[in-house]
Amino acid sequence: MRQYAPPVPEAPPRALKLDSAEPALERPDLREQPADAEAVRVQLANILGSPTFSSLTKTKQFLAYIVEETLAGNGRKLKQYNIATEAFGRDASFDPELDPAVRLEAGKLRKALESYYSNNGAFDRVRITVPKGGYIPSFVVAEPPNVAAPPVLASPVLDQRRLLVVSPAGTFEDEDCRPISIGLFEQLIVELTRYSDVSVVSCDSLGIGSHIGTTPYGLGSAHSARFVVTSSARQSGAKVRVSIRLHDVQAEAIIWTESFDFDIKSDTVIDIQDRVARRVAADIADYHGVICRLLSLQSAGEQNETWNPQTAIQRHRYLTRVTNERVYRRARADLEYGIEATPYHAMLWAALAHTVFTGNVVGFDNDPDWLSMVDRYAQHSFELDQKCAFGHVVTATLGVYHRDLDGTLETCRRIMEDNPHAPSTQLSAGFFRSLAGDWETGARMLSGALEMISHPPGWAFRATFLNLYRQRDYARALFEIKKYHATEHFTPPLLRAAALGQLGRLEEARVAAAEVHRICPQFPDLAHRYFRSLSGFDSLSDHLKEGLHKAGLAF
Repeated sequence: MRQYAPPVPEAPPRALKLDSAEPALERPDLREQPADAEAVRVQLANILGSPTFSSLTKTKQFLAYIVEETLAGNGRKLKQYNIATEAFGRDASFDPELDPAVRLEAGKLRKALESYYSNNGAFDRVRITVPKGGYIPSFVVAEPPNVAAPPVLASPVLDQRRLLVVSPAGTFEDEDCRPISIGLFEQLIVELTRYSDVSVVSCDSLGIGSHIGTTPYGLGSAHSARFVVTSSARQSGAKVRVSIRLHDVQAEAIIWTESFDFDIKSDTVIDIQDRVARRVAADIADYHGVICRLLSLQSAGEQNETWNPQTAIQRHRYLTRVTNERVYRRARADLEYGIEATPYHAMLWAALAHTVFTGNVVGFDNDPDWLSMVDRYAQHSFELDQKCAFGHVVTATLGVYHRDLDGTLETCRRIMEDNPHAPSTQLSAGFFRSLAGDWETGARMLSGALEMISHPPGWAFRATFLNLYRQRDYARALFEIKKYHATEHFTPPLLRAAALGQLGRLEEARVAAAEVHRICPQFPDLAHRYFRSLSGFDSLSDHLKEGLHKAGLAF
């Protein structure tokens, strides 16, 4: 398959003579005029030879290909498949539904063109752009910028991770509540800053005084915060009710709210503040909290072509909840692009390590020497950040697979060093403690974490199922695996089939086994890898296989 080679620029003149010498400022309709082919090719050479594009080999191939094809009258063929196979040299198996390479490169090209026209090409009259929604470039003759014109202020762009905590000043219905509310406001900031997935700012830190009459959405927009926390308190005798709300500025809606009641005669004020602040921070900012869950769902549905690290990470998080091949392909492509685009981002390396492990265990890929690849990526995440929390998750995953149970338990200790009060921290540590054989401690940690997580990930119930299954409490194990909702992942029906087989409910067991084959026809080929990843004990895997054989699942 040929790979498209962009034309070599030949130091074209910086000023272009077009169809008129009439001054641009006297022609208000000039920006609507299309550029002719010769002027476009000269401008293409200008762009490809600029410093902006000097290191962007694939981006130059992309731009040169779509420009030349459009000039040749072939704009209609500029689809993802043709671009991938003709411009990038991909083979005929390329599937744009599974591989977002063209969409990602298009976003990169648009940013590069924007950068070029903001710098070296600021006074160029021929403008080449690639409008969103397609890949056919646009060629127009534009007015040169008027440097004396006042700048146009764009609408504020909301930082998707920015969380503004609004002080409760002016919200009191009872002045006796003031000390409680002020203390809670301060402690909430302390607890929220323990979570790395949000960037916390407060009214005090921004120097915002009275905000009476200003809506949370106005405050958020003014300070580029996607999310805003507000609070209020009321008192009746010894009873205090604290109400806290999380506002989504983008949606202009309250997306979470909770009230807490206390008796100040039986609880100290500091205890009240600590307990409420810790719970609220966990609900809002935890890895499995409201904000992260919303952003991961949003990233999965976005069709924008501009890549950024946070969206890639959120898509990986969606993969940990929804394990199917389409989500996997998109997450892996995003992360592989990410370690090239931002090679010093520890979380991207750890997330890619986890993605590669998952893909090879469940049969989406069969990478040569994949375990070494996973270990190498995980170690690189620690090289960049010794406290990379998700790097520890990958290390524990490998420890279970390699039967290094002592090492896994030590990794659980390290996991707990990072924000031990966070539900996600307790969930991960409890999960791996269980799989490494410390079932009692692991079950206790899992139970505590699951009580605090409104939408727990399905994989947590894998450990609670296995704990009951190993004790031969098959009925309760079956109840646990029903909490693992994943319609396109074969683990829930597989474990369900094993429990049903042991219970003698063979007709139901065969239905579950058939579902495993539907989702993963090649399961017999990957069964060894899968069972090795399931827990740290071959005896437990053999026990599961016994139930599956009763269900009629052969492998």
